[in-house]
This record gives sequence, structure tokens and C-alpha cells, in this order.
Amino acid sequence: MRLTVQFFNTIKMSNPTTETLTSIFLKSVSSVNPKHLLRKSVEVQANKLIVCKDIYNLTRPCYLVGMGKAAFDMAREIEEILGDNLREGVVNVPFGAMKCDKSSRIRFVEGAHNNLPDENAERGARLIKGLIEKLEVDDLLLVLISGGGSALLPLPKHPLTLMEKLNITESLAKRGANICELNSVRKRLSVLKGGGLAKLAYPTPVVSLIISDIIDDPISSIASGPTTPNLDESHVAIEVLKKYSLYDELPVHAVRILQETDTCNPTETFPHVRNYIIGNNQIAANAALSHATALGYQSFVLSTRVQGEVGRISEIYAELARQVASLIISNKGECENFKLFLETFKSELGISEFAFNEITNFNFKSCSGICLIFGGEPTVTVKGKGKGGRNQQLALSFSIEINKLNVDSANISFLSCGTDGIDGPTDAAGAFGTSNLVSDAFVQNINPTQFLADNDSYGFYTRYRHGKYLVRTGHTGTNVMDIHILIVSPKAE
Repeated sequence: MRLTVQFFNTIKMSNPTTETLTSIFLKSVSSVNPKHLLRKSVEVQANKLIVCKDIYNLTRPCYLVGMGKAAFDMAREIEEILGDNLREGVVNVPFGAMKCDKSSRIRFVEGAHNNLPDENAERGARLIKGLIEKLEVDDLLLVLISGGGSALLPLPKHPLTLMEKLNITESLAKRGANICELNSVRKRLSVLKGGGLAKLAYPTPVVSLIISDIIDDPISSIASGPTTPNLDESHVAIEVLKKYSLYDELPVHAVRILQETDTCNPTETFPHVRNYIIGNNQIAANAALSHATALGYQSFVLSTRVQGEVGRISEIYAELARQVASLIISNKGECENFKLFLETFKSELGISEFAFNEITNFNFKSCSGICLIFGGEPTVTVKGKGKGGRNQQLALSFSIEINKLNVDSANISFLSCGTDGIDGPTDAAGAFGTSNLVSDAFVQNINPTQFLADNDSYGFYTRYRHGKYLVRTGHTGTNVMDIHILIVSPKAE
């Protein structure tokens, strides 16, 4: 989709608005727009395809497959770049992501409603498998991979059914498994994941273009690694299932598949495959940094490696906001305390040495506004029956935690959003949090803590101020995890 970004010539630092936070977030999303990323990474000159300076001969037939939240825009852009060099393609995209399709060469299949594997996605996966099986050694296969690709490539190993596999992964997610743990199980139970697609294509040359949605960009985990060897031994998936007390609940044939697929070779490589990461969370965070700085904030990207339980992350963010507020209005003598605080959580938040040194050496005195930017993908252990997503849960939890700290000396505003525009099974990308949200909610006879306990963050934000604190972008056409933006500024005297 085309994202509208609002620009501001002047901003009142004493009262950062939701529009300001939204502006910064949308800039980050625009920076990882598939069209922008592909135009920077891929071009055609004469009969040559140039990918990140590597050259491929286009005199051979060229085919395309893809899967993920960014796959539609990636595919349309690649089709425009390749022109008549593209023979045929099959691309699986999320429901609601497909726009007007004028393509004559690419077949798009919508599936994975609410980011969950379904029969449509399985049908698309079979079509992808069918296209790959008919390739010749002299062909060239382009594979477009982005976040959400795992749900759009569900082809369980026989005799496991799609519903059985879905029940396994859903149960893991509800019990707090992170994306890497989920993918370790998915790869063992799937035909095309964990290098299955690349094996199927051999010996046809494969060029894989990837927009990463995982911390540290591990190619083997993005969309469950269809084009890279699965070097996990089978016991890794089994250990994950045991960790979350699911192994003993599995169907007998699922256990058999897990036990019988220990065929990985630690030295296995795919010489016919080249994988290129063309977009990630760092690019989005840097764009947010540039825009926040242009708006007049002293800005820092502290981490693009945030993970762990949302409740824990919200506690750290709230204390960080309190510390920064104190520094802005106090003398410089308290900087050492701030350094000790940040050192405590440096590893937990994934703060780099550079970011740590940059912010701990900054003179906060007389600063008119601080913008702290984070990226990553926290998790939520679902215990309630409500509706929401990790970003709405984080924004609400942060608001509750910052309220406990009674920070009256500064205005504190927070945004947590998924760059894909979809947070859980809702129509929102995320939500805002503020230091006065809780007290304001009680005035409206809304108890935030009750909604949080029921994992009903969407229910809360729908009622609170008539939904104005929800961030709604619709499908953005990309996905590089989440962006968290925290703004702290002194109150006007």
C-alpha cells in the first residue's frame, strides 16, 4: 500500500503527539518498501541480471516463486524489472494483500488468513512445488522470501495433515515459543521448509531475495528457510516441544516424522543457491532515526534485537523512560546511575556497544526531547481469552508500568507497531502508550489492568478514546518485525 507520511515543520517538544510518533513509524516502513529495496538491489542490463553486483545470464528461461507479506509487491516489481525474461511464476500472499493484478505471467494465491496456514495457502504451496518440479537445469529460479512466508508455505510431510500441524504450532505460540523455536518445529514437519524448496529445485540455479523478519537475519529461519540447509538436528525440534510440554500430546505419526528426519549433514551446502538479504529491521530503524532527528529530537537507535516477554520488556522501557526524564531535568551528576542502569539491561535488550557508548556519553542537560528507537519481536504468553497482538499488549503494558512510576516531570509517549501493518488477528498495526493513559482510562470507567490480564489489548484500545490510540495502516506490503518508539520531553512550565 502507499503509506502517507505527515511532515511537520515545527513540533512542540513539550507535547509529542500521536501524529509525530506515527510520522516516524511510517518513515521506517517506507524505507523497507519492496519496490525501493529491489530497485537498490536488482537490475537488468542487456541479457544480464545483476543482483547485489553478482551477474546472472538471462538467456536462460527465468521462473519465479514467492511467499510472504511482502511477496506481492516484490513479485510485481521483479516482473517489471525482468519484463519478457520472466516465463512464469507462482506467489503466495496474505489475504487482503493482493491489489489489482494485471500480471500475465504470475499466479497469485491468497491464503493464511490472520497469518495462520490454511487450505488456500496449502494449495499455493502445492502449485509452487509443481512449478519447481518441472524446471530444467538450464533454467533460473528466483525465490522471493519475506516475513509471514512460513504460514504461506504449509505443505506437511505425509501423513501429517495441515490441521494437525497447525494445532502443534498454535499451541507452541500460545505457550510463548519464539519465532526460532517455532521454525525449528515447522522445518521438521514440512516438505518445502528447512531447505526443502532448494533441494526440490536442484540442480537448477536459484537466486533468493529476502526481506528479513527475524533478529540477526538468520536465513535458515526466515520463512522457515526454504532455500538454505536445515542444520538443526532433529532433537532440537523435539526439545522445543518438550520445553513447552507438547511432545507427549503429539499424534503418533508426528512423533515418527520428528524421529525419522534426522538426515541433516552439518557440512551440507547448496552450491546452486545464492541467498541475498535486501531488507531488514536495521534499515527501518535507521530511517526512523533520521526522521526523528529531522523533527528536532535527539535520537538514538538502542537496539534492533529486542525479544523476550512483553511484560518484561514493558517494565524495562518504563524504567528507561523514568531514568531519561530524570536526566533531562536534573544535573549531570546522575549520568553515572543511568549508565549503571543501562549496563544491567544491555544484554537483555540486545544493546550494541556503539549504542551504549553513544547514549551514556550524551549530555542530557537542557535537552528539549529524546527519541529512543528499538526493533525486534517480543512474545506474549497467552493466558486470557481476549483479542490483541504483541504490539498492542506492549503499548498497554508500558502504559500501566509507567503509571506505577509516577513520572510527573516529563511527557512520555510510546508507539509499538508491526511493520507489516497487522498485529495479531486484528485490523491494527499496534498502539500508543502514554504516561497518563491509565488515569485517563479510569476517568472513562475502563480498567486497563483487567484488559491486560485477559490478553484483550485490542478490546481496551477499541474502547479507549474511541479507538484513537490504535495505529491502523492496513497491510503495508512489507515485514521487518516491529518498531518501538519512545519519546521523552520536559513538560512546559
